[in-house]
Amino acid sequence: MVMGKMLSVNDIRTAIRELSLRAQLARKEGRLEDADELEQRVDTYREELAARP
Repeated sequence: MVMGKMLSVNDIRTAIRELSLRAQLARKEGRLEDADELEQRVDTYREELAARP
């Protein structure tokens, strides 16, 4: 969830897709810390998605 707002499944999937692409780009550019942070956010969204019925 982002700042207490409930996101739709579609919003979560979109966020995962966008953040994954950004993490991939950060890795290519050598920004490993940024990539790690983005991947942590992706993991959080995946956990949120997995908790949905």
